Amino acid sequence: MLPDLTALRRRLQLGPIDHRTAGAEAAVLHRAVTVPVPATRRSASSVGLLTEADTLTSFDTVAAAARFAGTLHAATGVAVEIESRTLGIRHRHEMHFVRVAPSEQDAVLAALATGWHAARAAVAAAPVGGIATEVRTGPAIAAAIWRALLLTTAPVRNTADLRLRIRDTELLALAVRSAQVLGVPTQARATGTLGVLSVSATDGVYRLLDRLVPRLPATRRPVGSRPAGTTRPARAVAAAGPRRPMPVR
Repeated sequence: MLPDLTALRRRLQLGPIDHRTAGAEAAVLHRAVTVPVPATRRSASSVGLLTEADTLTSFDTVAAAARFAGTLHAATGVAVEIESRTLGIRHRHEMHFVRVAPSEQDAVLAALATGWHAARAAVAAAPVGGIATEVRTGPAIAAAIWRALLLTTAPVRNTADLRLRIRDTELLALAVRSAQVLGVPTQARATGTLGVLSVSATDGVYRLLDRLVPRLPATRRPVGSRPAGTTRPARAVAAAGPRRPMPVR
């Protein structure tokens, strides 16, 4: 039986942030929900970039937004704010917008790009087979990549194994390689811009979770609390923004 996704995401959100891997984890969280846009097009209207000058990206779960804010702050030292909005008319849903000061945007985007390339390089060079994350950075980054995927990627329903829909083929390839580093067998199938990554429910899922979900301290933060360096307005704004990043489905 697969674990409850909501409970799993809560544990992943509350887990300690490793400063060695924070940049890579933040980069994968960002990449998973934001359509990659060339630098020359960032000033133009584009999917994945909001009109608000201080908005970096958005998530459809508070767990993913809080984890992104925490890892981004750990990697860059930049103050991060999370704002929740209720969107839609007939079908209401909540989105969580992550904001940084406009003056910090370029530095943050550069740090995310660096984290993405560092993540790819680390797992490409790491040995295969699930060496403990405390020993080498490569397996620790591989675990961070999978934490980000499970926080942001919608699983396929009504299947015996864990199947994730990944719309970015580069991210799909990174997920496969990261699983190999962790010693977790996967099967990937790419069709156009959509890939489906499967992890066996009989053995692979729990082997994967053993590497992702640490023993949490006895005193846990409340579920709605925020990582250090982040803020969140007390009241959600019931307004639909003109544009937002590609939603996670």
